[in-house]
Amino acid sequence: MNEILEKIAEAVNSCLGPLKDLKVTGSDIRDLLIQLCATILLFVVVRVFLWKPITHILETRRQAIDQALEDAKNSKENAKVLEEELADELAKAKASVQEILAKAERDGNVKREQIISEAKEEAKQRLENLEIELEQEKNNMQKEIRKEIVDIAFAAAEKIVAKEIDQDKYMDVVDEILKGA
Repeated sequence: MNEILEKIAEAVNSCLGPLKDLKVTGSDIRDLLIQLCATILLFVVVRVFLWKPITHILETRRQAIDQALEDAKNSKENAKVLEEELADELAKAKASVQEILAKAERDGNVKREQIISEAKEEAKQRLENLEIELEQEKNNMQKEIRKEIVDIAFAAAEKIVAKEIDQDKYMDVVDEILKGA
């Protein structure tokens, strides 16, 4: 036993440096054995009475932490899935808006072209109606002018016939007719 204690003392000396006056006595061995028995007894008491409750508490806490980590992982995955779904829906909504805007622009262009076409057609129709009216007015004026010319010619012929046909008188009558007209 002394030999073991001396080896322990050598190990302590090599680790901590030389200890002065280290003498191993019987009371030291007895104190060491009591300390060793107390430590073993403490380990046995802890192992028998406290080990299961402590390990149970630690295991329960570990399971709660594992469950929380698993829930966080699942929540993160669900959040990623939701984010992807929302991104897809947003992209679809943007595409839908672009499509609606493009359709509205096409419809607007068609409507604009239709309005312009209708306005041109109406202007063309009004112009044709105006030309027809002007042609009718022109024809009416020509008829009136012809009628007046015929009336004037008839009046001139009456006056010429009523008077003698003389060159000087004929010229006077024509001048008179022209002045009267």
